[in-house]
Amino acid sequence: MDYALCTIPTTDSRVVVQENRSKFEVVNKDRLSVNKVEVDGCLIGDHLEKCDWIISIDSLNRAFFIELKGCDIDKAISQLKSTLIHTRSKYQNYDRECFAVTSRIPKHGSSMQKRKMDFFRQTNVTLSVKNIKSELVL
Repeated sequence: MDYALCTIPTTDSRVVVQENRSKFEVVNKDRLSVNKVEVDGCLIGDHLEKCDWIISIDSLNRAFFIELKGCDIDKAISQLKSTLIHTRSKYQNYDRECFAVTSRIPKHGSSMQKRKMDFFRQTNVTLSVKNIKSELVL
């Protein structure tokens, strides 16, 4: 995996990744150095399941794994888990968080809470599910 080839470094005050109607945005008010890593279509080959993007802030040892999806939340969860496994050595010392941003509202409630708890139990990483837009302030 060639991280350098697939990484776009930036110090923009807003770091955005989007696909169709789904959007994830990091508000980078201190203009820290942020890496946008294109996972799908660059870092991980077509034959493996993977999420769309990783946004990492090396100075904070934080990495956000992002899947931009229609409404198939189970597929999004599977893709995020797979990416966590494939990038484990690179991000092992980072605080990792996963985000599934859907363009259509998935079923929330107890079944979604159970999925989030199962995801954490299996990966030791938190999962947030948002509809259309997710914004994270550093």
